[in-house]
Amino acid sequence: MNRLLPLCAAALVACSSDSVAVDPNAIDGEEKAAVQAALNVALKDDSLYPTLALLVFPFIDRASHVSMGNGEARFVGIEIDIDAVHAGTPVVAQFATILGWRGYSSTTHTIDSAFVLMGAGITPPPVDDQLSVHFSPDKPGTGIGYVVAQAPNATVQAWLSYTGTLRVTSSSYGAPTTTTYGLTASRGTLKGDFQLTGHLIPVATPPDVSAAASFAGGIQALKLRITGTVP
Repeated sequence: MNRLLPLCAAALVACSSDSVAVDPNAIDGEEKAAVQAALNVALKDDSLYPTLALLVFPFIDRASHVSMGNGEARFVGIEIDIDAVHAGTPVVAQFATILGWRGYSSTTHTIDSAFVLMGAGITPPPVDDQLSVHFSPDKPGTGIGYVVAQAPNATVQAWLSYTGTLRVTSSSYGAPTTTTYGLTASRGTLKGDFQLTGHLIPVATPPDVSAAASFAGGIQALKLRITGTVP
């Protein structure tokens, strides 16, 4: 994943364009900060944390409302399509990421729980990625998931996927905007669902948590495509 970081950094340039502007009904800054703080603390020691912090967390404020069985949550989707050359090395990868949370308290500035899913392979939908403890963005069909729980005193626990599925049933995007480094960014809608069981991090205990959600009605999503040669 480290070789993707320079390319993902370039992708962030696109997010300042009007085509991927923050939704007028976006969450406020305090809620975004609370979600990001919980994820930072819970996942800071994970090998994928640098990628998540750079690629996923900046888009927290683009999340859509989704009804779940025990309340309402927010979710956003990000699809990355890379076919580029960096430092003379070809880099080819496609992966989708789903970020969600529920239970934000404006009193304690904490959340109840958060979910992060990553799956390799994005086109053409439908795509089913099998979640486990291992993930490689250049191996379609693989995926990984995290569940984070936070108490009102801001302490957190995190679980890593043991089994499960991330399913993208469809996605559609508007006209892309071309920026530097052969990057295009588009705003659109993604539909799908996920379900997983997970074990506590860092202790590999038997799976003791489960999570699932459906966003069949569609959530806000971004698609970032990087081609050509990136310095």
